[in-house]
Amino acid sequence: MPEMAFHEVVASRRTVRDFLPDPVPLEVLDRCLDAARRAPSSSNLQPWEFVVIRTPGARRVANAICLDQLPAKTAPLLLALVTHRDTWRRNRDEILRVFQSRGPMRKRQEAYYRKLIPMIYRMGPFGLLGPLKRAASRLLSLFRPTPNFMSRSDLRVMAHKSTALAAATFMLALRAEGYDSCPMEGFDPWRAAKLLHLPRGAEVNLFLAVGKRSEKGVWWDRILMPREWTVREL
Repeated sequence: MPEMAFHEVVASRRTVRDFLPDPVPLEVLDRCLDAARRAPSSSNLQPWEFVVIRTPGARRVANAICLDQLPAKTAPLLLALVTHRDTWRRNRDEILRVFQSRGPMRKRQEAYYRKLIPMIYRMGPFGLLGPLKRAASRLLSLFRPTPNFMSRSDLRVMAHKSTALAAATFMLALRAEGYDSCPMEGFDPWRAAKLLHLPRGAEVNLFLAVGKRSEKGVWWDRILMPREWTVREL
């Protein structure tokens, strides 16, 4: 399929509810996953994991976890996109390792990842430090612009936002390759965590059904909210 211009990809991407049985070639999947890995994330900490569900047994369980929605049952490929809140140390250390391999680090780089990131991400015993950090940043904000030093719930939101950016990049990459997707937020999160063997601090952001749309895959014409509801100037 010829390469699509970006805006054509965006316009033609739809949430597809019914798929053809045609498999997704491994090389297509790999290109799209590598595109998603380049998505932006907070502090470049990339708190996501794409889990490709391949074995028939796991797929049957995953379909049920997704409440046997039609996209899950008909798509030739199903993935779970997982948000990890507690991988920041590992990922921070890898960023520092890469920086060091490129030569002497800038002082601001080193201070950011060695001092600021731990201050933001550490929650202390029983998570008690989080509310104190958030309260302190709110108090300072009364006097000067101050970032949110993050409670546990703030970190959870931030990690899910970054993961959603990776999901959007992946879906657009699929469309550029001529494939479709359906992001599914309707699923059993407890059974999903058990199926995927998720550690504490990890959650499923969404499931993604992937394949080529059938003739009945798009249920209705796209509806956009009025532009003045969604765009404004200050």
